[in-house]
Amino acid sequence: MQKSFWIGTILAGLGLASVWVLAQTQSQTVMGASGVLFGAKVTSWAKLNAQKVVQEVGLSIPLQAIQNAPEPSAGEAPPTQTDAMMAIMMQGPTLRLELPEAVKQSTFLDHVDLYWEKFGHPPDRYLTPHFDIHFFGVPSAAVDKIDCKNLTPPALELTPKGYAPAVPPGANAAEFCVPLMGFHGLPLSEFAAPGQLKPGLFDYTLISGFYNNQYIFTEPMITKAFLLKKQGFSEAVSRPVTVGRTTLYPTRFSLSFDPQANAYNLVYSGFVAGQ
Repeated sequence: MQKSFWIGTILAGLGLASVWVLAQTQSQTVMGASGVLFGAKVTSWAKLNAQKVVQEVGLSIPLQAIQNAPEPSAGEAPPTQTDAMMAIMMQGPTLRLELPEAVKQSTFLDHVDLYWEKFGHPPDRYLTPHFDIHFFGVPSAAVDKIDCKNLTPPALELTPKGYAPAVPPGANAAEFCVPLMGFHGLPLSEFAAPGQLKPGLFDYTLISGFYNNQYIFTEPMITKAFLLKKQGFSEAVSRPVTVGRTTLYPTRFSLSFDPQANAYNLVYSGFVAGQ
């Protein structure tokens, strides 16, 4: 009797293991677009579970691309703000990658616009070479039409939890809009006091973006100096209570270095339904 019990237990365990293995084999990684960034291949991808539901959306950036990102030469002056805005409008992102179709169809995310800022950009805390990596929730064609002629500031109720308003109340919205991007909302953790950014240069932060009174992107902004350390971090992704779209939204962003691939993985995960 005891022998039969143990045999039955073992067989049941094997059965459960088989189910687990089958579930794992049914999950898959689907590839999005790839492109060359400073001599290295950058790739977008997504992981789907056995039910074809998006679990992770990622971007893999080889360390070579980061190492090769050009910095200012000796004596090279940073562009004026007007020249910088004109350059963005004329040249567009350093690299644009469309995300996998499964991501576009079922989640908030649509494509990635990556900008290399070799001088950094104002305010002073961000005047260090860094990458601005916009994960847009609207199609490329819509982003290309962002010319900052519509200066409607984001409604205060669009401000995500833990973030400062993208346009401070009473401020001139024209001073805060960036062509092909829109308005940028900073997390409160970037501030030492209301309206006063922390002293010193930043390492990384996670920005929320808006245009035409809509939440349209989430943006990891990461310095070259931090990336060269082969370190990582993980942050909660905040969004407005009501976005205006019924879809899946990520709740977590993580950056990790893969020593075997000698590359970074930027990953959005923890997708939940929202509107």
